[in-house]
Order: sequence, then structure tokens, then C-alpha cells
Amino acid sequence: MKRFNKILFLFLLTTISTSLFAQFDTESSDTLENMILYNRQKTYGVVVHNLGMGINFRTGKRLSIFKTRMLELEFVSMKSYKQVKMVNPYVINSKRYVYGKSNDAFFLRGGFIWKKLLNRKPDWGKKGVEVRLTYGGGLSIGIAKPYYLYIITDISGSGETFSIVPERYDPTKHSNTDIYGRAPFSKGINEITIHPGIHLKGGLNFEFGTQSTKVKALEIGAALDILPVGMTIMYSSTDQILFPSFFLSFSFGKRFNKY
Repeated sequence: MKRFNKILFLFLLTTISTSLFAQFDTESSDTLENMILYNRQKTYGVVVHNLGMGINFRTGKRLSIFKTRMLELEFVSMKSYKQVKMVNPYVINSKRYVYGKSNDAFFLRGGFIWKKLLNRKPDWGKKGVEVRLTYGGGLSIGIAKPYYLYIITDISGSGETFSIVPERYDPTKHSNTDIYGRAPFSKGINEITIHPGIHLKGGLNFEFGTQSTKVKALEIGAALDILPVGMTIMYSSTDQILFPSFFLSFSFGKRFNKY
């Protein structure tokens, strides 16, 4: 419920922000320009989803008045539904960490997105929204980086002298009383593993720009990454195959003709 409220808050915040931006938008309308049908499009975007965030890039062309095909590249972080941050209450100045986490996870996606026009903007020089159905998919590469913790270790063997050393979390060796906190993100980069798969996604794209040559859009939808070989984020969920998520993205870019 807390995650849903967070997503709803982000959606409302983005919607309000884009509405305020549109009110103060001073772009002028060019009648001749708005009569041109542009067949190319390129956009850059920021993605926020219920389990992480990321960036994307799209480039493509108009196939017809109602349909556009885009090549998409996207990189997002991915958390687990089960992970919860905590601190060791028995150690002063301890750092926050996720107990039971095995890997930091990321997805690099590449594929095609089709956009189908549902509601056309009445006039590019005025306020209004174009609504498009988006759907597609392609390849997905899961990237798992081992999650390291600072572990309190008795180096004297007598309980008199202790040291804090970075170690990969192991439930058979570490308890929450032994953990000082999370180790630096750079620890474990040389142990990254790759997990190939595919992804599917779909949603609704709302474009609110006032010039036909400039793209300003908000998109909301769902994505599903499928890794046949599996990937582990939490020790309690080894070799997870399906990674569903709900996303909200804001993108900007341009339309142009390529002759």
C-alpha cells in the first residue's frame, strides 16, 4: 500500500507540474509549420517505476497518420518487493542496509515500441492532449551486481578486538547483529553477472506540447521482464524469472523530416 501511495503521489506531482508548465508555455504557433506531417521522431526520457528508476531513448518514424514505430533503448534499476531497509540498533552510527539482499539488479532493454493514435490534438497552437496507445517489447539483459555489507568481525578471537570488513551477504554466516551497514556500491562490480531474456510493455502516452516539431509527453504503463535462466535479488527468491513493474515516464524531443 505504501508503494502504491508513493506511485500515486509521483503521478499526481508529475501531472500537476506538466499542467503548470503548459500554462506558462510561451511557444508560438506557426500555421504553415503545423500543416506539415513530420515522419521522424526522437525523444529522451526519465522513467520512474514502483521498483526503481531509469532513463530511455526512442527514435523512429511514422508509418501512417495513426501509427508510429520507435526503436527504444532503456536502462532501469530494479528492486525486490520484499526488500526493506534497516539499521543495526546495537551499533552506534551504523549504516542502512537491506537484510537478505543478494544482488543489486538492473535491466538494459532494447526493442521496438508501436504508438497508435487514439485522440488527436485539435490545434497545435493551443492547449490540448494527444493520446496514444503504446505497446511493444524486445530483448532484456538482467545485470546482477553482488550486494556487499560491512561485517563486524572479531579479529582477536577473544571478543576484545573487532574490525569492520566488506563481505558479500551470506545468510549462513551473517546475522543482523553482525552487520554494520552497506558497503560502497563499487564493491563487487568485477563480479557482475549477465542474465539474458525478453521484455514486454504497454501503456498510454499523453502528449501536451504546443508545437508540432517538439515532443513533450507523459506515459504511464506496465512492463514485464522475463529471464528464462532467472536472476536473484533476495536470497529468499532465488532464480526469479518474472519481473513485473508499473512505470511513469516523462519524455521530450523533436519531430523532423529526413529526405
